[in-house]
Amino acid sequence: MALRRAKNSIHAGLAPARPRAPTVAIESLDGFGWGLIGASTIAREYMVDAIRRSGGRPLSVMSHDGARAAGFARDLDIPDSCSDLDALLADRRIGAVYISSTNTQHRHQVLAAAAAGKHVLCDKPLATRSTDALKMVRACEKAGVVLAVNHHLRSSPVHQTMQRMIAAGEIGAVRSLMIVHAGYLRPVLQSWRIKDAAEGGIYLDLSVHDIDLASFLLEQTPVTAVALGAGVALGSNTVHDHAMYALKMSGGTFVQVHESFVTPDVESQVVALGSEGALIAAGTLAQRSTGTLMRRVNGRNESIPLRANDLYADTVEQFLGAIAGTGSPRATGRDGLAALAGAEAVGKAASTGRAAAVKRHE
Repeated sequence: MALRRAKNSIHAGLAPARPRAPTVAIESLDGFGWGLIGASTIAREYMVDAIRRSGGRPLSVMSHDGARAAGFARDLDIPDSCSDLDALLADRRIGAVYISSTNTQHRHQVLAAAAAGKHVLCDKPLATRSTDALKMVRACEKAGVVLAVNHHLRSSPVHQTMQRMIAAGEIGAVRSLMIVHAGYLRPVLQSWRIKDAAEGGIYLDLSVHDIDLASFLLEQTPVTAVALGAGVALGSNTVHDHAMYALKMSGGTFVQVHESFVTPDVESQVVALGSEGALIAAGTLAQRSTGTLMRRVNGRNESIPLRANDLYADTVEQFLGAIAGTGSPRATGRDGLAALAGAEAVGKAASTGRAAAVKRHE
């Protein structure tokens, strides 16, 4: 009976997302025009397909390297390419942009898109500083455009089921959450992520994801962080590739996280420990809908069956629903801001060896 309640429950304690005023008629979203800002690996491997599966049309791709943009457009059958942001934003056929450039470019590009009246789906992190992210959130709110952040782990059916079960009290009061998010960074990604300190290293790559996931599962935000971090193999003293940290959340739950770019053959884990049982997810911290979920109560393990989905297509569909005024993005701009503020505190705690408070932004 408890499992049946979990599957059918609404997020306890949360009011339903308030639909925003529509800026695009929902019937016109089929064939909706998109611009891609950044000829990135994630756009190439996942997002162009996700946009098309939602009925959208990628119309142009922009990169500061014009030849890279042209090659990307040719490979993925996108009609136009350019190396000028203003040119892409001036295209009246484009209603939304997907931003997947390097982290340090997000601030300028989101602000420019908002000024041009384009809805924005931005890859994480929203910015490299939470003060900048707050300006971006406010600019989009003022412009009346949707700002969403590509925290795709929220779209996992495993994580969505965990959130519902936690909210419904299926394992009692959750006292601790543990996350292991590790592996070996693919060679194609061993560039600015671990070469340029301004890009934030592991904290602005994995930590923002894991902190957002913890906030999503627990419906709490991070308050304080303690951390250890280092450049073990791919990074350096200033760009960490290996970290462990703990967070105290706003509701009092403790969160413990291990992240690494330099430990191969690790299966990810997300474990929620409650007063009446535990939820154990394995293999879910991926870019595809994978993994298993088990509930342990009274010394017995119960496997919970789930149906896979396309994480990025789900993210895009929720974003389009927000544009149409029928719902909210999976992760809003303010969700991205909260995750970034948490990652900032983790990075500060790792560099100073002291507990760091998470900045609060209203």
